[in-house]
Amino acid sequence: MKRESRSALRRILLSATALVLGAGVAQAEDAVLVSSSVAGYVPGTIISDTQTLALPDGGHAVFLFRSGEMLELKGPFEGRLVAADSKGGASGIEALVQALRGEGIDASAVGATRGMGLARSAMSGERVTIDPHRSAIYCIGPTDTVWLRRPSGVATVQLRRRGSVRSVSWPGDAVQIEWPADLLVEDGDRFDALDASGAPLATIILRRLDAGKSDTAWIAASLLAGCREQAEPALRELARDVEQSIRPKG
Repeated sequence: MKRESRSALRRILLSATALVLGAGVAQAEDAVLVSSSVAGYVPGTIISDTQTLALPDGGHAVFLFRSGEMLELKGPFEGRLVAADSKGGASGIEALVQALRGEGIDASAVGATRGMGLARSAMSGERVTIDPHRSAIYCIGPTDTVWLRRPSGVATVQLRRRGSVRSVSWPGDAVQIEWPADLLVEDGDRFDALDASGAPLATIILRRLDAGKSDTAWIAASLLAGCREQAEPALRELARDVEQSIRPKG
């Protein structure tokens, strides 16, 4: 029986590999690991479209895609997350689920069962506050405003971008000031924060995000852009919600 079980597992793994290698019209994208029962698979990890995943028999993992859709896989599985175009018109997660199931792999689409209190659509317009004393990547939605937090005991900081230096000051007892209107920000812009003497304090990278179609899409886009500090609280909440929804009843 053990020999037959090993043979069946080998056939499943080979089929999964063939699914990836044989999908001539496959479309792949990076995903974010939401939760997993497998040690070493850390929530928040970016899973690239070239990465081979391995889930043992009985193991499971949930992945979040940029679209905001989520996929649950149950082991045994070994392969890449590739969504092949479907003859039936399916696309995205639906096509991936159909393809995986066709190879005998336990795959299903999952959804959040309640509103995400810590996430938000990029269209809602939030205040993104930057600490010029801490290196980080910040994601900015189309209607967000950007503010600079005043470091303790500091009244002036310099922002350097591509050799150009701009001085910013906090008047009086102001704790925050809005980002200078004449200092336009493009996606991926890198600013070095300097003290009054020109010594480096931190590196700030700003990412421009499109409006999210859903809370889960915002979480995915933010993490894929590198804005971990902003998105990880919402990811943890999403993981708790997902685990509760897929947990066996009774």
